[in-house]
Amino acid sequence: MRVITCASYYGTGSSAVTDYVTEFSTVKSLGDSEIRILHDMDGVSDLQYHLTENHNRHNSGHAIKRFKKLVDFYSGNRLTHRYEPFFQNRWKEISYRYIDSLVDFSYRGWWQYDLLDRGIGYYDRKQIFSKLYKLTLGRHNEHTLNSLPKEITYCGHPTKEEFLEKTRTYVSQLMEAANPQNAPMLMVDQLVPPSEIWRYLPFFDDIRVIVVDRDPRDLYILEKFRWRCHVIPTDDVETFCKWYRYTRAHRKTEVYDPERVMLIHFEDLIYRYDGTTAALRDFLGLSEEDHAAPKQYLDPAKSIKNTRTWETYDIGEDLKTIERELAEYLYDYDGTGVTK
Repeated sequence: MRVITCASYYGTGSSAVTDYVTEFSTVKSLGDSEIRILHDMDGVSDLQYHLTENHNRHNSGHAIKRFKKLVDFYSGNRLTHRYEPFFQNRWKEISYRYIDSLVDFSYRGWWQYDLLDRGIGYYDRKQIFSKLYKLTLGRHNEHTLNSLPKEITYCGHPTKEEFLEKTRTYVSQLMEAANPQNAPMLMVDQLVPPSEIWRYLPFFDDIRVIVVDRDPRDLYILEKFRWRCHVIPTDDVETFCKWYRYTRAHRKTEVYDPERVMLIHFEDLIYRYDGTTAALRDFLGLSEEDHAAPKQYLDPAKSIKNTRTWETYDIGEDLKTIERELAEYLYDYDGTGVTK
């Protein structure tokens, strides 16, 4: 099974690729829902760093604990199911088995971050109790109070090769659970980030990544006037330009593997639909014969309203600033398309 995923910078239109791929009968798609366990803070990549690259008697065990906490969060609760439905309600089961494979042994014990993770107020209260203990019952005891007697500490130190092997098994089991129909291809959004993709490719047996970007002028206007989520800074245009360059700076030095990573622009799917989708099919290994529902989900005639928005919204000097400061990222409407 080949895994297909998009990587984007927030609001850049990666859902257009998801929509296009979903139109094929050979693809099982999870839609626009993002599965971010590999690259989120405390996710698999952080786990890899703490267990294999910078092993530490405290940090490594705590990284396992933080990963387990993230697994629990993404499992969901009575109000929000989050990941479980996508994996046939086996998300936690498969993830816990992965955790067990990385743990060499465990014991009853704790350290300061077990307190801090419960909040600074909890940490301070325990510190007060510990000081009182030192002044009274523990005044002849040089050690601290056992503040978390039931806390469990995990210990794991796999080799880099062992970690990758176990992680590939974990990812494979998740992808298989997400594809009970056993379709030849599985579309899962945002499995990897657009930067340092090389860190994540070894986690997969077969993956194709499409990095999607968008003209900064549209991104600025859409966030400022339509979305208003305050994920992108638009209170002042100078900060927006700094943010845009900051989030794309990795492309100055990062070299994508052309066999597994493809960079396109949202506008390519609108203004150069035929050529861009043909390139996508070739890259992903899709056949036009399996294109069961052409333009049912991705219709350029509808999506075009989300481009060239500066012709609708007058942003005056802000537009000139973006065009000056981010000239290399502007989409080339008159030529063959931007390739930055």
